[in-house]
Amino acid sequence: MNKTNIQKAVCAVLLVATLSIIIAYNVRKDNDTTRFDDGIEMIEPNTIKLDGSGVRVSFSDVILSKPNETRKLVAYEVTGDVSYTIEDRMLDSLDWDPTKKYQTVTYKGKGSFVVDLDKLNKSNIIDDEENKVLTIKIKHPYLDTIEIDPDKVEIGSQKSGFFTIGSIKLTVQDYNTIEKELSRRLKESFNEASNGQKADDLALKAVYDIYEPVVKAVDNRYTLKIEFSN
Repeated sequence: MNKTNIQKAVCAVLLVATLSIIIAYNVRKDNDTTRFDDGIEMIEPNTIKLDGSGVRVSFSDVILSKPNETRKLVAYEVTGDVSYTIEDRMLDSLDWDPTKKYQTVTYKGKGSFVVDLDKLNKSNIIDDEENKVLTIKIKHPYLDTIEIDPDKVEIGSQKSGFFTIGSIKLTVQDYNTIEKELSRRLKESFNEASNGQKADDLALKAVYDIYEPVVKAVDNRYTLKIEFSN
């Protein structure tokens, strides 16, 4: 065999070997792809399609899925104090200052304006698919609780008329009456129009902050709006 024929034979062997390696690599790559196929097809950066699934996740399904986990949202807290003056007369029928004793009790308390998110239902969630706007309608916040700090109850010094003797004596019923009256006055002071407006503004923002990430997780093309239902 001459030199030219030897070179041709070597080239043919190298070509066959190279082709064999390429074919073997591609077969292995195809097998690896098949082995690690998870059934998820990427359509665009924020969208996936599950093979064999025709489920469309709705906003109401997600937002209303666990109502018991989010019950009363405290939108606004306000503090204040009210006073009650106790009057003790020597004679109930005698309205004369020198025969009276006075003592002032001051209560400091906190009121909470809340929104009932657990009362939301499908009628409160409006999905505008054409304009990609989701609207959640909530009720106005209301004054739900009055908390009185017993450590901050102030009892003023007694003022006594000239003809009075001793200190004011209160019964358990007297204390209950005073507490109910002071709680009522606290509620009235908290239920001012300015507090209601402040609570409205904060409620809209708080509910938006809660559900905006949820809406974006379902469909990031949507814009969220929070409105009052009445």
